[in-house]
Amino acid sequence: MEVPAMIVLALALVTGLSYFAILPRPAGHVRAIWKTLPVALLAFYAFLMEAPALLVLALVLSALGDAFLAYEGEKNFIGGLSSFLLAHIAYGALFYEIGDLRFLTGETWRLAAAALSVALAVLLVAFLWRPAARLAPAVLAYATAIAAMAILSLGVPAVAVFVGAALFLSSDAVLAVETFKMEKSHPMRWLAALYVWASYFAAQVVLTLAVVAIAS
Repeated sequence: MEVPAMIVLALALVTGLSYFAILPRPAGHVRAIWKTLPVALLAFYAFLMEAPALLVLALVLSALGDAFLAYEGEKNFIGGLSSFLLAHIAYGALFYEIGDLRFLTGETWRLAAAALSVALAVLLVAFLWRPAARLAPAVLAYATAIAAMAILSLGVPAVAVFVGAALFLSSDAVLAVETFKMEKSHPMRWLAALYVWASYFAAQVVLTLAVVAIAS
């Protein structure tokens, strides 16, 4: 690994971990920059490492989604939802490109994990359909995309890829429950926010490092 790439990766990890200190701040430009920077740096790292273009694209779209979600309001939420929907599609295409679905059907645990991913997506949509109101179709589309991404990740031999996808799925599930089912005064909302960032950033790091290792 070249020195510039190592420095960029280190900066991504430092800014990602330090974002926990920014989480309590109200929505604003400082939080938006700090939230966007870690994954944007991961995208730059993937580019420097000559990783597949789809990985770079997925990370850039994720960083854009982070920028939207750092602000409040329905328009920003829809912008973030759309960005991450496209990111999941890019990840799914990437996993299809570097994987082989025969691995999915060749091992029992992979089939079980695929079934569990679908079941979780179905349960999540059912649980949030009424609270999401007119955004329910968007939640359905998003849940379908992330379940498909998780299934396609199981076609990649490296187990770390599925671990990253599973972390992403769990992060999105908790974020959806936090958004549509928890009032701002809910005692578990702060814990949910901590878990969302921890699992989301871990997912991006794991996926980035796993795909870079596969491609190198």
